[in-house]
Amino acid sequence: MKFAKRLILCSILTGWMVSPSTAIAATCIGNCGKVEGSFSGSVTPAPTNSGSYDWVSTTNGQSGAARIPGFTGSATTGSELISDSFFGAIGQKVSFYFNYITSDGSGFADYGFAQLINSTTGSVANLFTARTQPSGTIAPGLNLPPVEATLTPASVPIIPGSPVWQPLGGSSGTCYSAGCGYTGWIQSEYEIAEAGTYQLRFGAANWSDTAYQSGLAFSGLVLDGNVIGDGSSFESPLLPSEIDPETGAFEFEFIASPNIPVVVDPDVATGYDFSSSLGILTAEFEFLGDNEYSLSFLDGLGVLQNTTFAPAVGKIFDFSQYSPLGVTDFTVTGIDTSLMLDPTDTTAFKTKLTFAAQSATPVNLTQTPLTTFVDPVAAVPETSTWVMMIMGIGFVGFTMRRRAGQVMSPTVA
Repeated sequence: MKFAKRLILCSILTGWMVSPSTAIAATCIGNCGKVEGSFSGSVTPAPTNSGSYDWVSTTNGQSGAARIPGFTGSATTGSELISDSFFGAIGQKVSFYFNYITSDGSGFADYGFAQLINSTTGSVANLFTARTQPSGTIAPGLNLPPVEATLTPASVPIIPGSPVWQPLGGSSGTCYSAGCGYTGWIQSEYEIAEAGTYQLRFGAANWSDTAYQSGLAFSGLVLDGNVIGDGSSFESPLLPSEIDPETGAFEFEFIASPNIPVVVDPDVATGYDFSSSLGILTAEFEFLGDNEYSLSFLDGLGVLQNTTFAPAVGKIFDFSQYSPLGVTDFTVTGIDTSLMLDPTDTTAFKTKLTFAAQSATPVNLTQTPLTTFVDPVAAVPETSTWVMMIMGIGFVGFTMRRRAGQVMSPTVA
């Protein structure tokens, strides 16, 4: 269950731009884009930290795109975007906000939707649907497959009018008959029932004709509150696409470009092993207050190098000084055990890497967590310290944003 990630770090899709607030598209069919920093018209900023949002529109859509399996009917042209792949564990929750916008009306019931998909079964769950109606509820969409996620609000009527929204192209500010408008921002949340590699599929389609356009805005794609990111920054790391059930190694697949860093976010405890199909030139480790890491790797002459590196914000370790083509394997250890990084927390530790790429080059990268058992008995405090602990536990709980909730397991399920 692996997906090639066509990052915009290396290739440009129509209207799509890198942002820390959204997932990079593995595939964009038709017309996709992004709005950030400047908002006007009917669609307000998304209710997320950045306010930015991504969109798909039937304007300049492609024939056959954005079809819902089992419900093709009279769908004509549309656009769809499939997010970067990510590994989801049982019980984790995928959530995001969406807003359906339409200039079409009665008799031409355009629609928008989002699905959770994987490589073996296709659609796993319908995360929302929305569809043009002259009046009444338009999300969930009439006569569309049932929604399996929780929507907040659970249902909404159209906010009527001729929507002004640039992605509608020449249809912006127009309306055909009754039913034009938009839903406003709605949150969708879905709990994953089976561990695996997933992607999010967003789509908008014309119905019966290709006139008067519709579209979908969406924002804030997160997994248990963690951004499903594009690898462009520490705030938006590339999550593992798969976890090896035997070794616990975190597997990433992406496209590397010359001098463009990719931030990966594996589960770690006290260290991890890196193995890459392409030479790694530099590494920057997220600063967590650790004093020093130990790095081990083979240099260009095949000699084992053991060195130390004191992490700091913006401080980069340069492997190319030991090997002009970089290293394909290295081990980092010495992550402070007092941090109690949870091996099952995909935001516990992030690493920004650059690769020895002369052009856009596919990369297969694995990271195997190295864990250390912490004796819970030895960690029990003396009786005289309990009062101080009780007084301070509220503050400690607030600051432990990425600590393990229980004793760390030496393996990852």
